Amino acid sequence: MAWTLEAFSSSLASGVTDVLQQVTYISAGAILAPSASGVQVSAALSKVHSAFGVGVTLENISLQAASMLPLPYPNLAPNNKGTAFESPPRFSDFSRNPKPLRPTETFNVFASQTSGGAETEKVFVQFTDGMVIQPPNLATGPTFNGNGMLTTAHATSGVTLTANAFTQCTPSLDNPLPAGMYALVGARVQCVNGLAFRIKPINEPLWRPGGVCNQVADQLEPPGQRFINPLTGAISHWGVWLTFFQNTLPNVDVWATSAATVQDFWFDLIKLSDITTSGAL
Repeated sequence: MAWTLEAFSSSLASGVTDVLQQVTYISAGAILAPSASGVQVSAALSKVHSAFGVGVTLENISLQAASMLPLPYPNLAPNNKGTAFESPPRFSDFSRNPKPLRPTETFNVFASQTSGGAETEKVFVQFTDGMVIQPPNLATGPTFNGNGMLTTAHATSGVTLTANAFTQCTPSLDNPLPAGMYALVGARVQCVNGLAFRIKPINEPLWRPGGVCNQVADQLEPPGQRFINPLTGAISHWGVWLTFFQNTLPNVDVWATSAATVQDFWFDLIKLSDITTSGAL
C-alpha cells in the first residue's frame, strides 16, 4: 500500500454544536496539489486511508467530495479533545476498506467545535492507492545476517521545529544497520508538542506515509501504526510503508505546535536481504 499524510488546519469561529466549518489544506511543503481550500485528489492515491483530528473542543470531522454524493457526507466521531492526541488516539481507520474518491476532484475537510470562541483545529488525512504490500514471513529463529528478522531501531534528532508546520528531521541511529535492504513496517515518533509525522524517503517513492506523534513516553499509537500492537500483539494491517538501503535511512517530517528541539524515533524494520544497490541480484 502506498500512502501519504497531508495536513489541514484552521482557526474556526465561535463554536456551535454540529455546525461544520471548513478546515484549510496546508499546501506548504505538501505532496498533493491544493484546490481552493481543499486538496485535488491524486490519480495515484485516490482513496482515503485514515483521518486524525485534534482540537481543544473538537467535536465532529466531515470529509467531503462530490463523488461521495448522494449519500450524506461522513461525519466522524469521536475525535481527540485537547492539545495532543489521546492515548490511544481517536481516529478513523479506513485502511482495510479505503474510501474511494474521483481523481482530480476537490476533497475538503470540515469540522465543528464547541468552545464558544475561535479555536484552531488540526486534521491529518492519509491518502492511499489501497493496495496493501504484505510484509514477508518473519524468521522463526536466527538467520544468515538477520535476513527475515524483525527489529526496532531507535534514532534521535535535534532539529528546532517550526511551529504549526512540517519540519524535516534527519534521524541518527543509536546503532548502525548491517548492510542490506530493509522494509519499514511501523513507526513511533516522540516529541514535546508533536502532533503528526510523515516518513520522507531519500530516494523513491515520492509518497510520505505517516501517523500520530507521541508527546510522552507512555502514550500509545493508533492500531496499525506499529507493526505489533502493544495491547493485543496483533500484526499491523497497514503493511509495508516503504523499503530502503541501510545507508539511505529516510528523513522524517514532524508537525509540532511549538519549536521543540528534541525528537525520538522508533522504526519497526524487517531486514529483507543483503542487497545494497538498486537492481542488484
